[in-house]
Amino acid sequence: MNKLNTTILAGALAAALLPGTADAQQSRELGAARAFEVILASTTTDLAPTRQYDDGIRRLRKTDQEFTNEQGDIQFSPDGKYAAVVAMWTGPLNEGTAREQLPVNRMQCALTIMETYQEADGSVALRRATTSPYSMFITDNDGNEYRNCNKPQLFLVNQGKQLAVEYNFQPEGTNDTRRYIKVFNWPTATNEVSVVPVLKNANGQTQKQVQIFAKNNDDAAMHQSGSGQTGIPYFDEGGTTRYLSAEGANGNGRDNGWAVASEISCVGGDIATECTIRRLFDLTIAQREERSRGRCTVGGADKSFAVCTWTEGNTQPQREGTWMAAIDLSTGGQNGPDADSRLLWKDRINYRQTLEVNGQDRQYYAMRAQHGRVLAKQPDGSLQPTDELIWVDSFNNGGNNNDKKGGRSDALNFAVMKVSREGYTYTMPMTTIDMTKSPMLLGFDATHISMEEAVFGKGDTLIPGFTQLMGSQTGGLQQDADIRTIGYDPVAKTIVNLGQHTAGASYDRHLYSNYLGNNPGNQGRNFSGSDLVKNPFFGVNGNQVQYFQAFALTGKAPMHESSAIKPSLYVSI
Repeated sequence: MNKLNTTILAGALAAALLPGTADAQQSRELGAARAFEVILASTTTDLAPTRQYDDGIRRLRKTDQEFTNEQGDIQFSPDGKYAAVVAMWTGPLNEGTAREQLPVNRMQCALTIMETYQEADGSVALRRATTSPYSMFITDNDGNEYRNCNKPQLFLVNQGKQLAVEYNFQPEGTNDTRRYIKVFNWPTATNEVSVVPVLKNANGQTQKQVQIFAKNNDDAAMHQSGSGQTGIPYFDEGGTTRYLSAEGANGNGRDNGWAVASEISCVGGDIATECTIRRLFDLTIAQREERSRGRCTVGGADKSFAVCTWTEGNTQPQREGTWMAAIDLSTGGQNGPDADSRLLWKDRINYRQTLEVNGQDRQYYAMRAQHGRVLAKQPDGSLQPTDELIWVDSFNNGGNNNDKKGGRSDALNFAVMKVSREGYTYTMPMTTIDMTKSPMLLGFDATHISMEEAVFGKGDTLIPGFTQLMGSQTGGLQQDADIRTIGYDPVAKTIVNLGQHTAGASYDRHLYSNYLGNNPGNQGRNFSGSDLVKNPFFGVNGNQVQYFQAFALTGKAPMHESSAIKPSLYVSI
């Protein structure tokens, strides 16, 4: 990796400000992302079913409940020393070593701890943690249709002293997917990463995993890809952490999208001996749920409320628009299920729009709502979310017809909003970028993109923004994922085109997840989690990078040409 003499993220660029039309003028690349291997897929065991076709080529075969290596997420420790990487995994871990192990019941979630270090040229790199070098399966569930650990999400608790992972599990003999939490201690100089010895639920019962969300739904719980279902906690003191997350749930039961407040209280300091996990309250934010993929965050001085965003509708694709709401987090508010009095306000942001494409007027529906907070640099160098957020959604045309999924997105909408308990105002008006006409997003594919907050610039001269990760529809292999970098100029109140760049490794957004999961050919897509990190080596050995992004990628390794070999796990920084 080249040294980057700027404050940047993965694949970042120098900014080229856009005129009012949001068309790109120029960009200058200062550096590129670099990928690091976490777990390579096995080439001898856990091979996917294939079929040889008339042309003599053996291709992946749709196989119900085969499952694949997918849905990676990443979370760094507060000091940037360690990175936890989790993924659904079907093959062996630590292959060829004394610690080799296979998942029970076909698929479980695997956790790997990486550590940052500095190479001779000053650049930041990743390797297996010296004191915790082995991957480990963190679940041993026996689920209906092998739904043992889906959509894992990592987050910090107890001011980052511990690491929590949420995941979905549908117990055998049920049609009810539930969300659970486990809490882990980071590795030390003498100990590997380990689960906190005692995990208790709200009733004081000790359990190996604690249920945090269940609404009698076949499909639960979903959220925004990239930065995840939540942002920073709204309370994090004295060993107690509280956060609000978006949880979409559909398929049967109460077909809603939810905002869920949870609390994790740990004792024991840096090495917790016990954590108690409880749900504080929940409320419906989306009455028409199919693929809401929401996110809830807090920011600014007032953390007595959170803002949630999502897409609404009971069809695929969803056609009831993109929405935003504010949720009261005050200690004196209603607790328990259906705490509807905590809804402060709710509004549909975008709905329908007619666009001219190839000389014809076409009706589009707003979909795929995403948001990230505008970040501000603090005196200690940390980045904190403000009371402004960057809004993104897309205009989609078409539907799930003739086994063609989801239609197409021909335009993206951007805005910057200032939010409060009373409502919101536009800092930057809603701007529609028609991707069929504007060169700004040339080469950008809005299908299943993953959003992460960002800052760009040099020293203290920074502008906020975000990145979008785009993967391959066909597995990856020789095709690396792309990162689109987009900034927001708060003076000109325009978006900034920072270009599109390789992530250094592949990301299969669709193929293996779709072909090998439940209901092959219809349901199934991949996700990629990400993290924004304060560089622990800034100012050391010539390194002038203050912050970087990290992406957890599951995609085909370039040397694994056989369709039978499943995706591998990488981290791109």
